[in-house]
Amino acid sequence: MNRRPIDSYLRIFAVVIAVSLLAAGLPSAQPANPKLAVHFIDVGQADAVLIMDEARSCVILIDSGEARSKASKENLRTYLQKSLPANGTINLAIASHPHSDHIGSMQWVLETYTVKTYIDSGYEYDSTLYGNLMRVVKQQQRQGQLEHYTYGSVPVVAQTSCGASGPQVETLYPRQGIDMDLCEQNANNCSVVTRLTFGTAAFLFPGDAEEEQEQLLLNDPDIKKKLDADVLKVPHHGSDTSSSPEFLEAVSPRWVVVSAGEKNVGTNKGYKHPRLVTVRNLLAFAGEKVHSWPIDAYDAAKKQWVKTSIWGRFFVTAKDGTVILETNGSQIEKK
Repeated sequence: MNRRPIDSYLRIFAVVIAVSLLAAGLPSAQPANPKLAVHFIDVGQADAVLIMDEARSCVILIDSGEARSKASKENLRTYLQKSLPANGTINLAIASHPHSDHIGSMQWVLETYTVKTYIDSGYEYDSTLYGNLMRVVKQQQRQGQLEHYTYGSVPVVAQTSCGASGPQVETLYPRQGIDMDLCEQNANNCSVVTRLTFGTAAFLFPGDAEEEQEQLLLNDPDIKKKLDADVLKVPHHGSDTSSSPEFLEAVSPRWVVVSAGEKNVGTNKGYKHPRLVTVRNLLAFAGEKVHSWPIDAYDAAKKQWVKTSIWGRFFVTAKDGTVILETNGSQIEKK
């Protein structure tokens, strides 16, 4: 009977150990069924949405909280630092419009992370916050660190910044240029409207679009059919100047998320969001009323805050905190 020399066994053992050590040092393979998580971050009376896959190889940020609120800034920055390593990569950052409750920490984001592509409305807003942000954007663009596009001129390559198998991003309106008169009248109404798809799951992020911009979206047949989405980030924090019945019908969401502050806290002392009439309109899309829970909404007719019930797939960050929805490309669930 033939026997292997002892040194042969030792060589085989050494190879096995080396392969094991090499494998341990390699990044883990992507899951067979990759998932995408959409984090509606609790930043008070403001907006910030973080989107990323499990491997953090695809990271998208839409808006960055309020500059006038210390709590909003701290919440946004702490959440991002917990979610992404220092000097990590953000494939795409979008500023829906230049109000401080949407670009509050965007300069910090650009200076803290490696942002590959940046999209904004192109409206040159008159504020120190916006001016400082744009100086950083232009500097990074000159240095070749950042690709900067204004919506209406966003190439397809920017909309597939996470690759063909990652989530696809489309800025819906306007396709060619931007009506600066519209911006001058109300910057909310030239918000970057973003539709994100992953598999068959679709998310719509309309910024602070009010009824005038909603109507512009509805008036374009090609855009109108793209409004259909499973998840709606409710425009303008649940204001009664947004979420018209016609717009909600076109979107027909199965999930709705309102990013709004607590009543009489910070800037929501004046804004008073969400509004009762809007909450009632949204409830038509919230699903079956199995369990309900109270939230604060402002009744503009009576000029007072009231308790009202919501149910199903309806979430408000003032009550729920950060809302995380996860999808495998077909099903969506709350984490």
